[in-house]
Amino acid sequence: MTRTQRLNDEGGWVLVTAAVLMAVMLSIGLMAVKLVDADGNRTREQRETESSLNLDEGVLYAQSLVLAQGWPTVDNHPASTVCQSATAAADASCPSPQNLAGSGSSANFANADQLAKTTWKTKIRDNGGALTSSYDPALADNIQAGCNPAGPCNWDANGDREVWVQAQSHVRGRPRNVVARMRLETLVESTPRTAVTAGALSVTNSGNHGGTPIIDATGSEVVVRCTTSGDCIQAEEGQVRPPAHSSTVAVPSMMTPEQLARFRTRAQTDGKYFTGCPGQNSQGYNLTGPVVWVEGCSSPPTLTNRVPTAPCSPPNGMSTACVNSVDKPGILIWHCGRADLSGGWTYRGVLYVVNNSDGTCPASLPQRGNLTCSNQPAADGHDVLNTTGGFGVWGAVAVDGPGCLKVGSNNLQITFDPRVFDAVESYGTVGLVQNTWRELQPDAF
Repeated sequence: MTRTQRLNDEGGWVLVTAAVLMAVMLSIGLMAVKLVDADGNRTREQRETESSLNLDEGVLYAQSLVLAQGWPTVDNHPASTVCQSATAAADASCPSPQNLAGSGSSANFANADQLAKTTWKTKIRDNGGALTSSYDPALADNIQAGCNPAGPCNWDANGDREVWVQAQSHVRGRPRNVVARMRLETLVESTPRTAVTAGALSVTNSGNHGGTPIIDATGSEVVVRCTTSGDCIQAEEGQVRPPAHSSTVAVPSMMTPEQLARFRTRAQTDGKYFTGCPGQNSQGYNLTGPVVWVEGCSSPPTLTNRVPTAPCSPPNGMSTACVNSVDKPGILIWHCGRADLSGGWTYRGVLYVVNNSDGTCPASLPQRGNLTCSNQPAADGHDVLNTTGGFGVWGAVAVDGPGCLKVGSNNLQITFDPRVFDAVESYGTVGLVQNTWRELQPDAF
């Protein structure tokens, strides 16, 4: 009877037990879902943070590529003290937003996070003053000594070819902030190390002047592109040492078009790119510097005392008023046109007349010469470089193409020195200075 009553009992304890077990299982499931969701959020946050850092480094190096195309100097410094992604497209001194995280196919950072909500900005500051040894973002916008106008120095004011570059990026609100010191590298260009090269040669001054040569190429040679017959080489015995000769193989130009393009860029960066003929203004051109480029001189006046010089100690027989110094020679590139140089001064370095060997000169300034030298004035179309009256070159002279090099002096005028070729350097890429990269506080800009 008792067993029958128990079996017929409908008190509901089994249902209560099942409900409790169901609640426990549901709680465990909800906790598992919450844990999975939290892990997913952390993964997303980490992905966004890493995406922001990847973009930030990309912005840093994109700014270095822009610097390589135009190194910031006092004459060529950025238009903006800060580049921002929203306005950078209108500033040539800033990275391209479309190439970084734009909406087009050219974007290099194009994951879902970087294309959705992305902003970035950069700043360039000289490594001088309070930023000499390290970069402090709190001091980056202070007035820096040596900058004119006074203010944040967003160019290479101290001229050491190094600047700080800071980049800050936000991807979906996740900021990353890095800085590094960037250095403009120099390239030692490979060029023929010949004392004198030209299409033809003429020494217009007669006599050997007591055994002193007018061209002293000792240790090298004087090479012309023409044959040794006729008007190809005009010089008295002893005037050229060793005697000039033609080459049995084709004599190349001193530089390739690609090399010339790099040197043009360096001259423009250094503020040593001049158009027209020196001496046609009251001040003339300051030809002192590692690389100086003269473009498009069609009717040159005789370049004499309008050239700034400094005292030096060249070989005996040459003027002691020099452009460049003994330890810091340069290269003077005369592109498109001819040069008439005279007066009591000495150029220390390589004097290079391109004579349109790269084929980039206008039709009004074609290549001159026909592998001969005439007795007519320089304007007859043969002469490319005409030097007289106490002007001298202490280093090397190169004339491309068939043009004539005409020298006329009563004393030593060209003296070979192989050391000047060590200064034939163009600008290369902009690279990161080792051990200067570091991450800053995310919002320190």
